[in-house]
Amino acid sequence: MKGIKLKLQDLVFNFRKWLSENYSQQNIDELLFDDAGYPDWYEIEDFYSELLEKDLIKNLDKEDEENLLYLISRNWDCGRMIAWLSTSTQLSNIGHLKENDFINLSKTLSKISKVEFDDAKSQFVSSFKKISFLTKEIEEILLVFYNEKDEYIKRLSLITLGILGYSDIKKIIKISWETIDDQYHKMGCLYVIHEVLDNEELLIHYLSLSKNEQGENLKNYISEITKQRKFS
Repeated sequence: MKGIKLKLQDLVFNFRKWLSENYSQQNIDELLFDDAGYPDWYEIEDFYSELLEKDLIKNLDKEDEENLLYLISRNWDCGRMIAWLSTSTQLSNIGHLKENDFINLSKTLSKISKVEFDDAKSQFVSSFKKISFLTKEIEEILLVFYNEKDEYIKRLSLITLGILGYSDIKKIIKISWETIDDQYHKMGCLYVIHEVLDNEELLIHYLSLSKNEQGENLKNYISEITKQRKFS
């Protein structure tokens, strides 16, 4: 397969060209556009599928990986290049993405600070749940993502670390609860305690800390937990 570098460059160029022709620079900078509305996704997905089929992801250099990750980021709403919206064990919906390739792409992604890659980060972080056990390498990657500024990425990292059995998850929950004033993040903390750890003592503690929280969705989730646990 020839011209991988040029092909990835062209695919990114064409997507960016479409954005500039259809959206203001402000909307582009703020990621306020309809990624799924791009008319040539078939070309991107077919090329990606070929890379997977021929086991070529491992041959990409850092520039190639960044271009591929940009396209994956823009594919977030489709959920096909990375199968983050699926409960299956497959890491991609359009071919066999090997676990080692997934991890290596995650490493590259963890070193990119551009906001336009945040949608790739949320996909990868969420998809780590499909991997059966937590290695030191995966733990380090997820902790880098947990330290991102974006709340959603932090929350997904927290949940994934909990599901994979991170030994210091209670410490991470405490840090999150005390430093992030966001109802959805607190819901993520409670989810890990209630659904993953199934730790009633810890749950009672954090529910007591939630008494004065104002978020409507958080209040509803607390009510749901209280009913399930039959707390008074």
